Amino acid sequence: RLWMLGWLAAGAYSMWAVATNPPLLTVEPGAVAVRTNQWSGSVDRFGDGSVLVLPGLHHVRTLSLRDQSFKPRQGRQANGEAPFQSIEGLSLGVDLAVRYAIDPQRVAQVARTLPPDIGRDVVEPTVQGVVYRVFSAYTVREIFSTRRREIQQAIEADLTARLRTDGL
Repeated sequence: RLWMLGWLAAGAYSMWAVATNPPLLTVEPGAVAVRTNQWSGSVDRFGDGSVLVLPGLHHVRTLSLRDQSFKPRQGRQANGEAPFQSIEGLSLGVDLAVRYAIDPQRVAQVARTLPPDIGRDVVEPTVQGVVYRVFSAYTVREIFSTRRREIQQAIEADLTARLRTDGL
């Protein structure tokens, strides 16, 4: 009878473990799951559908392959926190948006190397650094009128090159 009680306890524990850590993960359309085997180090990539995840054996990271948008909060107002500055040293506010997406060919590298919040930890500091540097080379008049297209192209080219190195 004691052995039967042991089997019942083991069965109850197994059911609890499966209920709290389901072995199937659903990957939504437009996303990709990267499953890393903790023992062998092998990496598998899965599109939308279900993925088998064994606790203690697999680590899974789900990433969206869709375009994402980043709009920096800092720098929107000339008198706000961290405003942009022109070459004359004048503070200016600029509302800008940056679209980015994960390179589908490099998703395994992104899953292994980049932090969980890519927008906050990778895109935001890169955008801030590039935009502050570019704006500081132009006058307020050039930024908002005469050289606006040139400035936009300079920001785009620099951001594309920097984010591409991270697989974005």
